Amino acid sequence: MLIAQVARWAREIPRAPAYTFVDHLGDGSRATLTWSGADLKARAPAVRLRELAGPGDRVAVLAPQGLDYVVAMLGAMYARLVAVPLFAPGLPGHAERLAGAYADADPLVVLTTTAALPGVTEFLATVQAPKHVLTLDTVSDLLADEWEPDPARPGDLAYLQYTSGSTRTPAGVEITHANLTANATQLWEMFRAEPRTSVAALWLPLFHDMGLIATVAMPMMGGNLAAFMDPVAFVMRPVRWLRLLSEFRDVFTGGPNFAYEYTAARVSPAELVGLDLSGVRVMLNGAEPVRPGAIEAFDAAFAGCGLRPEAHTPADGLAEATVFVAATARDERPVVTAFSRDALRDGRAVPAASGPLSRTSR
Repeated sequence: MLIAQVARWAREIPRAPAYTFVDHLGDGSRATLTWSGADLKARAPAVRLRELAGPGDRVAVLAPQGLDYVVAMLGAMYARLVAVPLFAPGLPGHAERLAGAYADADPLVVLTTTAALPGVTEFLATVQAPKHVLTLDTVSDLLADEWEPDPARPGDLAYLQYTSGSTRTPAGVEITHANLTANATQLWEMFRAEPRTSVAALWLPLFHDMGLIATVAMPMMGGNLAAFMDPVAFVMRPVRWLRLLSEFRDVFTGGPNFAYEYTAARVSPAELVGLDLSGVRVMLNGAEPVRPGAIEAFDAAFAGCGLRPEAHTPADGLAEATVFVAATARDERPVVTAFSRDALRDGRAVPAASGPLSRTSR
């Protein structure tokens, strides 16, 4: 199973970096977990979680974006519990989503951090409180010595992924360890990533399926590095995303369509200085309808920074499929086809010859 790869890399490449968080909302510092550190940090809370819950019990993650979130997911899966990736209370516009998903999951344990604890405590006073609240940063690493492996089985639930809620109330999708392993493998093969070489550089929220798989799961495939930041840091200054990409010679990334439009519109000419996007191999565009205009605007804005048009990779996915379903092949330029609106209304995809068009990228 994929989760077993963490311990494997801890043995084989213990000092290699696994996860790096860039704290733009704090002092701008970076914190990194090596593969040995990731394994150690996962085993410690897993020992504690086994004291509080049993296999199959649900553990909600109500933590900010950062390394503690990664540790929470790894620790829960080490302990063969069912992780529920949510987020710390206070995320603007998401209060109803958090309350609904939390109530539906009905977790036995909540994992959070000391910094987020006041907000979590206030939130839990309004819902059915869990039996246990565990602050990850207060769990002693010494507990890791008490860890006794209990490998997950393919059919065991790894986590509940709540859907985006774009068409209905968010629903929890049961993701097994086999699902997680298969989907990460499919995405890895599509990216044609190089073990221990390719890097993921992302800002996507870890509670979202796209961010969770690309940031937490993908590096486990080949002992790679994931460098990531808070989504709010991206929204405040989208050039931060591009600067992170510029640091690596073999890097893949992704985001919803709006991110490409937003970045092209917000990055100033002065901020282009020093950007080198020639190392970007894949820029996944998914989670929203892919607009050809967004790709064109992004290309026009950053072609002078070495960005290859072939890096754009329109994709489709959904939580019910873990995340990844389909994408254009790596190094294949997106194809844009115009279809008849009238035919689309009838459920038919007919290339348009004339008249009003709908442009869809695939």
